[in-house]
Amino acid sequence: MRRPERRPEHTGEKKRCFYMDRFTKRTKEGRFVVDSSRMEAAIQRLAQFEDAYQELTDSQAQLIPKLKKLRADGKEKTVRYREMMAQKLVNLNMLLFLEKYGIR
Repeated sequence: MRRPERRPEHTGEKKRCFYMDRFTKRTKEGRFVVDSSRMEAAIQRLAQFEDAYQELTDSQAQLIPKLKKLRADGKEKTVRYREMMAQKLVNLNMLLFLEKYGIR
């Protein structure tokens, strides 16, 4: 994979822990374009993102009935229940963040 053209430490920008090599550029009209030489890589990245999003939504859908069953069994105080509830909240937070950018 191609390295980013400008790294924060070389441009005087604030150093970030995570740095993503972007494939898209925003036009003045607000549309996004991809350089034709990077189209294949952009499609691969989009597919990876879609896979990750699908896994996140599947995980959330599987947690809900499991939590409901544990609640019905009176196991709200168990470590398992609390871990699953924490995971549900993390998933929900990520989904809400993505929704803010129109991703559903």
